Amino acid sequence: MALGATESAGSSTYQVRVLDRAIDILECFNQRQRELSLPEIVELTGLNRSTARRLAANLVRRGLLQEASATGRYQLGLRLFEMGSVVSASFSLLEAAAGPLSALQEEVGGTIMLAAPSGDHFVVVDRREGTGEDGSMVSMRSEVGTVRPITYGPIGRVFLSTLGLPAVRLLLDKYPLEASTPYSITDVPLFLERLAGVAEAGYAIDVNEVTEGIMGLATPIRDLTGKTAGVLCLGVPSTREKDASFVETALSSLMATSVAISANMGHGADSGPPSGEEGDGQGGAGAEARGPV
Repeated sequence: MALGATESAGSSTYQVRVLDRAIDILECFNQRQRELSLPEIVELTGLNRSTARRLAANLVRRGLLQEASATGRYQLGLRLFEMGSVVSASFSLLEAAAGPLSALQEEVGGTIMLAAPSGDHFVVVDRREGTGEDGSMVSMRSEVGTVRPITYGPIGRVFLSTLGLPAVRLLLDKYPLEASTPYSITDVPLFLERLAGVAEAGYAIDVNEVTEGIMGLATPIRDLTGKTAGVLCLGVPSTREKDASFVETALSSLMATSVAISANMGHGADSGPPSGEEGDGQGGAGAEARGPV
């Protein structure tokens, strides 16, 4: 089988030998063995020297290992620390959100999603279908584990609203706005204007912009320092946009849940302004504008 992949008998699980060997190298490191030479890696893994050197070089290239220039010994790379921080933050967010999300699930109809930041992207870490009255099942694209650029949808706009204008422009250059539907906003000046509205209002709403037939409402979750640790999003049928009472109630429930999750993460009313996050730098633009139905 190509690429050293083998299929275990009676299952559809594939084993890719080169990945197993690379992971074997990473697993050689622990609290007692924080630095290893190439001969030590060879001895611990049973790999031949040329294979171990080739794999180690690739792990260094990807930041998963680092090599000390003076000794030539290897250590775990900073990229693993970054990835571990994302995992740790996600688990903290999930633990803090568990109770409030369950309550929200019984209160509202529609699809509830919880997203955590990951560099220039965000990751959907929880998804639930609301069982409350007045709810209709809606089809939303993102499942648990879905990774999206931080410029994507109402979740992305909430994350972006905490950044300064220069940072936002750089991200828009890196991840240009895409038209998912005929109603998607791809004009950068208009997008920035709406982003200022998100920063002022404290929430984002879009209608039919990511998926036709869906209205998305998104609110920020803050941690102990006031930093945006996640975003809570509710997807409902876009036909409810004209029902002001419904929108107000749904948004109120979503914001109350975000406040409850934030409190569980240590954020309080006297926590002060967000730490480590810049203002929008664009001036207020009023409440978040909604896309056309």
